[in-house]
Amino acid sequence: MMKQSIISKKKKNKQSIPEQVPIQVILEILSRLPIKSLFHCQLVCKEWFSSISDPHFAKLHLSRSPISLLIKPIFRASRQLRLYDLQILHKTHPREAHLKLTSEINIPYAGQEIVNSCNGLLCLCHISVIYVCNPILGEYITLPYATYDGHYSVPTVTAFGFSLRTNQYKVIRFFIERVVESINPITELKTYRDDPKAMIYTIGGLWRNLGSVPYYLTNRSFNSFVNGALHWLNFTCDSPDFIRCFDFDSEEFRVVPEPPEFGLRKEFSDHIRVGVLRGSLSICDFSSPLRISIWLMKDYGIKESWSKELVIEDGIGKRGNFDCYEPIMILKSGEILMLVNKDALKMYNPKLGKFKKLNTYGIKSEFYGTAHVPSFVSLRDVAKREKFSFVC
Repeated sequence: MMKQSIISKKKKNKQSIPEQVPIQVILEILSRLPIKSLFHCQLVCKEWFSSISDPHFAKLHLSRSPISLLIKPIFRASRQLRLYDLQILHKTHPREAHLKLTSEINIPYAGQEIVNSCNGLLCLCHISVIYVCNPILGEYITLPYATYDGHYSVPTVTAFGFSLRTNQYKVIRFFIERVVESINPITELKTYRDDPKAMIYTIGGLWRNLGSVPYYLTNRSFNSFVNGALHWLNFTCDSPDFIRCFDFDSEEFRVVPEPPEFGLRKEFSDHIRVGVLRGSLSICDFSSPLRISIWLMKDYGIKESWSKELVIEDGIGKRGNFDCYEPIMILKSGEILMLVNKDALKMYNPKLGKFKKLNTYGIKSEFYGTAHVPSFVSLRDVAKREKFSFVC
């Protein structure tokens, strides 16, 4: 009888432990866990599953979720995506740091291109078809076709972003329209010029025509969405500033000042990338075969706030300026994770002056990598009026 009473008491204490911890405290703890651990936590009980699936938790977790690397193989018919936890990849076996997402994601065409990622949502494109998905939850929507009513209008590039002011996700698509600039009165030969146009789509709304635009997206970078705007490089002879951006709040195009005394020759425009490091706009200049320079804009929009954060002169290798370097993140140790030529993940140690290649477990072919912040943001909440699909 006494033994049964002790067992009964143990069961009672075991059951009362979760009840002693307020759900708010549990959510605070859960929101700081990596995405892989949260999948296991969803299996603990119905209450945890419901809490993790709640939009308020998704927003809280997103604000704390670190940047990960999302990889898609290039030369394979597979639609698989793999997510790598960059916080632990350099100090554990790659098998533990990677998460294989649904390998048969139900999106037509295996050759879809990754456009970019924003707030845990991923935009993909195949010719004229645009998708927005959450690869973590296996959800996706297909956007309506965007056609520009102009002669010889050819869609070029697509970009995906988020408006902090309206709390809406938007997709902008650029078109190039050939316009007759002049006609030779004698030969009647026509001279054409390219006139960039754009249309914008608010998720849950309609395509809207922005008409002629001053710039169009070129030189896509690894991760360049910061301060509510997507940034890219556009070198022209008539402007000393070469950083352009599209603000998803105001839906306007702007020029962002370059670092003072930057000294980049425009013929090396293919050897520079704009990105985001430590929450700031950054520039990686690898135009010299002898060094790599990394700049940070500490106070957004202020030219004088540009700071040359690091100069790498060791360990670059013999290929020099034939390689493309795109910094992903700076670790607390000061080491820098970089995507090199979009098919290799390397870590640079400033103290040792060496690059170390990190193993991407399970990916043997060349891949396309992009920065991705994994989240539980559901498209059911973001795109309520869209045609919603779920991957089993």
